[in-house]
Amino acid sequence: MKKLVVLSILFLATIAASAGTVHIIFGGFHTPGKQGWDTGYAYFATVNGGPTIDVMCDDWVHGGLKGQSWYANVTDLGTSDLTYLRFNQMPSALTLYQEAGWLILQTRTTSLQSDWTDINYAVWNIFDPSLQFFPGNSAVWLKRAHDEALAGFPGVNFNEVLIYTPLNQYGVDANGNLDPEAPQELLQLVPEPGTLALLAGGLLGLWGRRKLR
Repeated sequence: MKKLVVLSILFLATIAASAGTVHIIFGGFHTPGKQGWDTGYAYFATVNGGPTIDVMCDDWVHGGLKGQSWYANVTDLGTSDLTYLRFNQMPSALTLYQEAGWLILQTRTTSLQSDWTDINYAVWNIFDPSLQFFPGNSAVWLKRAHDEALAGFPGVNFNEVLIYTPLNQYGVDANGNLDPEAPQELLQLVPEPGTLALLAGGLLGLWGRRKLR
């Protein structure tokens, strides 16, 4: 019981970390039988030693190695603050990040790993338009994101998307070239309010039952 309470408190603390600097440990890749970061969403990581969370990378150039750790700034996409973001110098950067945010939100509507992979490739293409599309529906997802942007993202709550940007966000190697093993910029979906409410209610119920025994 104590372990459950501690883990849940850590989980809620992780979700509440919507600003400031945090410590990321990259755990690996969810895709069964594959080890490459190019398999796409979902990856998993921990933040400040909390429970494992699903994350999506938005940068095709930088990879990420299992067990790699780094410090990152956290941005709530709903604030529209681009100060620390890796691609904040790109034209229409806020719209690009909102398209990426809209895409990761769509993973809530489908549980198909193939859709998640296509969605992640669409996100990579947003920030690297020279990237060729891969087999699947990534081009379709990218067009849907563009269409949502043109419509003004009706009904989208971007506060549900957190972005973790490495402090060394432009990671380069000793020769000044982009280092493919430098830390990734990661997107995370904040659990929906209903999920958090159920978790909190469940914890209170378990705690009450324990007290009555």
